[in-house]
Amino acid sequence: MIRLVRKPSLLVGFIGRLLFVVICAAAVVAAWYFVLKRGTYLIFALVDLLAIAAVWELIAFYRRFRHGAPVVEIDRQSLAYGDSAQVHIVEPHSQSITEMGVKLVGECYAESVTDISSYREKKVALTRCYEEELTRLKNQTFLLQLPKSPPADGINWKIVVAAHLKQGGVIEHSYPLRVRET
Repeated sequence: MIRLVRKPSLLVGFIGRLLFVVICAAAVVAAWYFVLKRGTYLIFALVDLLAIAAVWELIAFYRRFRHGAPVVEIDRQSLAYGDSAQVHIVEPHSQSITEMGVKLVGECYAESVTDISSYREKKVALTRCYEEELTRLKNQTFLLQLPKSPPADGINWKIVVAAHLKQGGVIEHSYPLRVRET
């Protein structure tokens, strides 16, 4: 079985949140300067609330980060449309998980165009073009079946594992899946 790699990694998410906390700390220092110079207490209060929220989010993310990501293994490296593969999922900290939901998700870019006389706007957004719930258990092996044809052009496939924690909250882990167009 081939182990799939989680994207983005948990460490990258933690480092990004840590950098945001450092930026918020710099904003608090700058707000202190303006409070002492000009007496702008409203700006200081807003910056303090932002910094407290950033620290709270970092602590909550660290608590989820400790659990780690589940291990997802697949029996083949690359799949074609219509193929099936055996997938094995193991949660290393299963005592803190009440349930795990596993989905096959296909993401693609959707365009929306607004054209009113001389005003033209084009929006491109990443959306889920395909979503199928595969199973809802803890540690399991199951059969993954891809659709016979792609639901949209330029679709990116992934396996999404949603871990429901006993203390509340849901952590979604996504694992890219390589699908060839044959």
